Amino acid sequence: MTIQLTEKIIKGKKIRTNNHRLDEIIALWNKVPEMHLDGEFFAVYSNYESNYQGDYDLLVGSEQADFTESSVIHTGEYVEVSVAEASPKGVGEAWQKIWKDEALEKRRTYLSDVEHYKADGTIVIYLSV
Repeated sequence: MTIQLTEKIIKGKKIRTNNHRLDEIIALWNKVPEMHLDGEFFAVYSNYESNYQGDYDLLVGSEQADFTESSVIHTGEYVEVSVAEASPKGVGEAWQKIWKDEALEKRRTYLSDVEHYKADGTIVIYLSV
């Protein structure tokens, strides 16, 4: 399903990484509890070197967080991907399906992609197209 998102500035902790450096990504996620992100929060993927195989910036945070680093969720069209199981495993499985979807890959712009962790516990991934 395609939806429109409006710009949001998300403040949090940011790293430069890629999908082959899972240890760095896990280390960032291990800092989330001490960040005290109340309610909904986001993981923003941006500043892509190329596609899902290259380097990118990953920031975890919220609009209300009090951190100096930020990333922008850009206004535009996004493909919405529901995460079946709201867990790290479920998120990983959703990304595996995304990376294997050749038709979707051709549509992706890699402007900004977002994992939206909603207050009700559900997780949705938004891919810029």
